[in-house]
Amino acid sequence: MVMLRKKAWRDIIENKGVYLACIVVIAIGLLIYTTMSMVFENMNKAQQAFYSETHFADGFIKVTGYPENKVNSLTSLPGVDQAEGRIVKDVRLIDQQKDSNRYLRMVSMNMTNPSKMNQLRLITGHLPENNQSEILVDPQFLAANHLSLGDALKVVIEGQQATFYITGTAQSPEFVYIMRNSQDLYPSPTDFGIAYVPLSSLKVLVKEKGQFNDLVFTLKKGAGFDAVKDSLQAELKPYGVQSIIPRKDQTSHAILTSKIEGMKTMATTLPVVFLGVASFILYTMLRRLIEQQRVAIGTLKAFGFTDREIVWHYLTYPLVIGTAGGLLGSLSGIALSFPLTTLYKQFFALPGLKSTFSVKYIFISLALALFFSVLSGLRGSLDILRLEPAQAMRPPAPMTARKTRIERITWLWRSLSSQAQMGIRDVFRTPMRSLFNVLGIAVVFSLMTVSWSLQNMINLLTVVQLEQVQTYDVKLQLAQPSSTSDVELALAHEAGVSKVEPVLEVPGTLKNSGLSKEVALMGLEKGAILYNILDKSGRRVEIPDHGILLSERLGMALNVKAGDEIYVESPLRREPVGEKGERLVVKGVVPQYVGLNAFMEEKELQRYLRQGDISTSMLVKMNPSEVGLIKSKYLNASNVASITSLKDEGDKIRKMMDSYGFTTWLLAILGGITGFALIYNSSIISLSERKRELASLRVLGMTPREVLRVITSEQWTLFAFGILLGIPLAYGLGISMAQAMSTDLFSLPAVLPPVALLGAAAGTAFSVLVAQSRAYYKIKSLPYVEILATRD
Repeated sequence: MVMLRKKAWRDIIENKGVYLACIVVIAIGLLIYTTMSMVFENMNKAQQAFYSETHFADGFIKVTGYPENKVNSLTSLPGVDQAEGRIVKDVRLIDQQKDSNRYLRMVSMNMTNPSKMNQLRLITGHLPENNQSEILVDPQFLAANHLSLGDALKVVIEGQQATFYITGTAQSPEFVYIMRNSQDLYPSPTDFGIAYVPLSSLKVLVKEKGQFNDLVFTLKKGAGFDAVKDSLQAELKPYGVQSIIPRKDQTSHAILTSKIEGMKTMATTLPVVFLGVASFILYTMLRRLIEQQRVAIGTLKAFGFTDREIVWHYLTYPLVIGTAGGLLGSLSGIALSFPLTTLYKQFFALPGLKSTFSVKYIFISLALALFFSVLSGLRGSLDILRLEPAQAMRPPAPMTARKTRIERITWLWRSLSSQAQMGIRDVFRTPMRSLFNVLGIAVVFSLMTVSWSLQNMINLLTVVQLEQVQTYDVKLQLAQPSSTSDVELALAHEAGVSKVEPVLEVPGTLKNSGLSKEVALMGLEKGAILYNILDKSGRRVEIPDHGILLSERLGMALNVKAGDEIYVESPLRREPVGEKGERLVVKGVVPQYVGLNAFMEEKELQRYLRQGDISTSMLVKMNPSEVGLIKSKYLNASNVASITSLKDEGDKIRKMMDSYGFTTWLLAILGGITGFALIYNSSIISLSERKRELASLRVLGMTPREVLRVITSEQWTLFAFGILLGIPLAYGLGISMAQAMSTDLFSLPAVLPPVALLGAAAGTAFSVLVAQSRAYYKIKSLPYVEILATRD
């Protein structure tokens, strides 16, 4: 056994390049698995612990005003366990910049009767005093604006100024991912934060006297949300109910959960690809090694070594490679999980989110690496058992010489050089090995294509949304639905304004065959040009006079297509329309890259709501130099919730999309490394199997470069077939990746441009060239005289 152990180490050292490539591929797969699994586990644990500790609510309600003394009566409704009310107001911060657009969302705290739901975790400082102008703010807002405890914040709340003093920082489970609305897409703690104010202090500043405009509730065990929602909607109808959403649709929770699930998916899919490639490399290497050492195996059997001893000897190779790859991958993955967890803490204000060293993932990674490695080793070495000593000590019978299919294409075959013919013939005479190589190249090509196309998808999203869909300069969001003609007339007379278009956006629920989705119903003016609906070809789609248009993602979620009917209900409709809502025809399904909307003609949506000629926002086309003036004029208006410029919105979208650059580069780098490892392995195996053949060519007078053409012709043939197979694979992977990364906030267009395919082909070809340069070096140093002097 000592002799076999020495032989194994000698073989590994002689072929260290191939084995090292295999170790690297295994390590990459397990690095992804360990990193994503640990970050997933860290975030999932922190989320569950924080939600449990703070008693996160099951449902969220917005109303115009609901009496304080009636909130407890909601618990008498079937399925409602607990209910609480509060006042929630978005207020603007006053600072030295005239066109400043910084906001705080003030959430009331009942200091005399502490909340049982959505409880605060105090991070620093102390709680505000009752009846005092003191507040808690979220830690990210405090840090981003370079504030300290005790600092004063001046705000405009419903047209009047007020000053509050910061006493501490706190975090709530409903504001882990902090955004003002879905149009923001990206947390910007510099511009928007959360503040917690004593209820007694906020009451005196707002119009809701003795009323709450925001309610939260929990469900009794076994109660269904939809049934409870219907009861609540009927109860709250007289109080101006605006929306009732479950926890799963609450913005912060939905985004956090989506990100956690995305990491789980990545941890279970990508590693399998890399471990599969590594298994193939090990399998082909062992098969080649066993064929080369056939005579030695026969000799060992003749001297009394058992089949078990010999098989165990050849299993040493995958065991060593698997152990090395598993340790390298798990330890590097654990190390990478620390900075990645820190990176996620910048986006998610999740107390308790931290990374810790986990021995568990070292053992799991080793188990995975050894499973794939030993499986390929067993498959590659079991042929030894079928060899009798006398049979094994003879060289294998040569393959039957017959023409391959490509040789029958006479005109093509004769146009090839003799070296090219030798290489291409070998491709077709070893079909299984060639098939595995083609599959490997196809996987590498598809990974590279997706990495190239991801950046294009992101660029397409930003260009289409900011230059073709949204063509306005300023969006003025109203604090409450207002008369369209009055607001439009006031804005039209402002300096620099050339066009004003009203928009009506209201919450709604779309239902179809048991499926439902909470969305924003968006009413656009007929012939609107400041917000355009486009089809996949970029052509403008006219809003229909009747019916409804759905975004593609919404259509898929509801399983509807053009011509189908869906039920639409909105809490803002004044007249009841039945249990399911009004039935509307889906006039079309259109792409939408930012947001999740259903589109209707403005007059049609007004007809549905029965509230007359109202709008909720105004889109303004104007001279960019006048944007600052209109901001400073209307920011303090009591009926203006916010004013955002398209430039500011574009900056946020670009900033968020840039955060996906890491994924793009990661796929490109991993694809390149795997491609090189696979192709390098193929060239070295081919070189090892054909040493005598290539040595003969050298003796016959061929130069090393001419001999190399035998290997390169084989590899370029495999490359061509791999690219052909990789194109449909890349399309499928690209669509899957776009769907996995898309959320209700944005959707990536699943488009693979020709430049992505060409770039990936070039990257794969570069891997081939690098591998061939190593093969050329080995051919130059080939001891052909010694090889030809060796007898089989």
